[in-house]
Amino acid sequence: MGRVETIAEFAKKMAELPYSTGEMHAILLKSEDRCYMTDDYTDFRNVQPEDILDVTELDLPEKDALMRLSSRRAMVLFRTPYVGVCLDAKHTIDASLDDMAQIVGRQVQIVPRVAGKLRAALRSAEAVLVEDRYAIAAGRSLYEAYTAMTVLEKQAEVMLKASVIGGAKPLGRLECQLMHTVYMQKYSKAEKEHRDESEG
Repeated sequence: MGRVETIAEFAKKMAELPYSTGEMHAILLKSEDRCYMTDDYTDFRNVQPEDILDVTELDLPEKDALMRLSSRRAMVLFRTPYVGVCLDAKHTIDASLDDMAQIVGRQVQIVPRVAGKLRAALRSAEAVLVEDRYAIAAGRSLYEAYTAMTVLEKQAEVMLKASVIGGAKPLGRLECQLMHTVYMQKYSKAEKEHRDESEG
């Protein structure tokens, strides 16, 4: 599957979610030392080849961060409902769910839209909150970035709803690190190989 088909597939998945992924949503995919990104006005229900731009030479912090993250090939920019509340409240998102610890990491930080800050945050987790803007989920494939986005929205919902009954209890640092390492090295290996084949 080529990059256009891959981006179109996951854009459609985002459009079909039961909640909005925000007005500024975007998909970035790194391929052969180039970076491709959906245009600002792309209809995610029906992505066309002309909707996908080569942004390799453009000055974009997200693109710069992705190009320098050797282990990541894809990014999704989004502002889902509960993640949006956390962004407005300037609230980090801590893992209290196993899914979050395994797939995303222990904590999703809030950082300014600066390439170096984004890159540093994405080295310790698969997602980051960009001050006053949106969240970014990254992965070795678009499948992983998309999955991280849906897991982060689920964790944000649990965290916010649990706050009325005393709050969700965050998982410990060591426990999160172990769960994330095991997931990345073992459980996601077969899925990664499958997605790598389908994403060319």
